[in-house]
Amino acid sequence: MRTKQAVVLALSLVIGLSAGAAAATAFYWNRATALPTWYSTSGADTVVADVGSSGNLLESKLASGQGVRYGTDNRVEISLSEAELTQLLAEGIAQTPQVAQFLPAADSLNATIRGDRVAGGIVVNPADLPTQSLPPQAQQALDTALNTVPMLGDRPLYIGIEGSPRIDNGRLVLGNDTRVQIGRVNLSIDDVARLTGLDPAQITERINLALPQAGLTLDGLEFVNGEAVLRGVAQ
Repeated sequence: MRTKQAVVLALSLVIGLSAGAAAATAFYWNRATALPTWYSTSGADTVVADVGSSGNLLESKLASGQGVRYGTDNRVEISLSEAELTQLLAEGIAQTPQVAQFLPAADSLNATIRGDRVAGGIVVNPADLPTQSLPPQAQQALDTALNTVPMLGDRPLYIGIEGSPRIDNGRLVLGNDTRVQIGRVNLSIDDVARLTGLDPAQITERINLALPQAGLTLDGLEFVNGEAVLRGVAQ
C-alpha cells in the first residue's frame, strides 16, 4: 500500500509540476506576445509615420509657431503631443543608421508619455526583420528564438523601450533606468546584453537617437501635462 501510495504521490507531483510548467510557459508566452492597446484597438489603421513626405517636424512647428514659446536670448520651447513625439522619434530613427533599417519592417510605431517617462516602440513580425544586418550575437539569439518557437515568426510582436530621456548634444539619450519591452516583458539593458551577447554600451548606442536638425541647439527636455517640451536656442 505504501509503495502504491508513493507511486501515486510521485505521479501526482510530476503531473502537478508539468501542469505548472505549462501554465508558466503559457503565462510568459502570453506576456511576451501581448500587443499594446494602441495597436490592438486600431489594428492595421495604426501605421508607421510617413517620414519621407512629412518633412521636418521641428522646422514645421517653428515656421507655424504652433506650440512654440519664445524667450530671451533666442531661447525657445516647443511642446509636442504624443502623436508629434511619435513623428519626431520616427524622424530620429530614419537618420540613425543602427536602427533605421528596421523601420520599413514595422507595422506600427508609437510613443506614449507616462509622467516623466516615455515608452516608444514598434509592432513588427520577427520574420520580417533584416537579420543579416544584425551583429552576429544578435543574429544567433533571434535565429535560436525562431527555431525554438517557430510560431514566433507568424505573429506580430511589440518591441519597445521605456525610460527617462534627456537631451545630450542634440541626441535623445536614455539613462540607466531604461527598460526594453517585449510585449509585456520588461528587460534591463544588462538583461538584453546577456541574452544577445552584445556589450551594454553597444545597446545603449543603438537606443540613443540623433534628433533632426531644425536650426536649433537643443539642450533640455521636460514633460508637462502629458506633453514633451523641448528647449533650446535658435541659431
